Amino acid sequence: MSTQQNSISSAIRQNIRSLNLFSTLLDDDIDILARYGRVRSLDKGEALFREGDTGDFFAIILEGTMDICKEVEGDSPVLLNTLGKGSTLGEMAIIDNETRSASAFACEPVTVFTLSRDGFDELVEISPRCGVKIIRKIASLLCENIRRINQ
Repeated sequence: MSTQQNSISSAIRQNIRSLNLFSTLLDDDIDILARYGRVRSLDKGEALFREGDTGDFFAIILEGTMDICKEVEGDSPVLLNTLGKGSTLGEMAIIDNETRSASAFACEPVTVFTLSRDGFDELVEISPRCGVKIIRKIASLLCENIRRINQ
């Protein structure tokens, strides 16, 4: 691994470590996660995913903000939420095979860390303990979202 790759991996590790979703992971777990995920940059206005797309990855915003919008028949898309650094989106994609229920657009240049369902499955094969920790955190986030909606 080159020095540049080491510094990139180190930066990714630091970003991952600072996120609530991965706060219970050990250094070895973070290294495994970084191996199976990828960092992606989006330009302002670019879609990370669109409503109706196959849900095959989830993302965590490392830098920037994203708008989550819902299509309304015969109308302009409705803004549901604006998410910033540390926010997760599309986490249900790791759990189910459903299509996206909303669209996600970059409000500005954005950097996200993504983990595909296939990547997650490979991660679980290598480190079931790490996979269980991630699933528990995702379940906790989904419960928080449901409680917030119910209020």
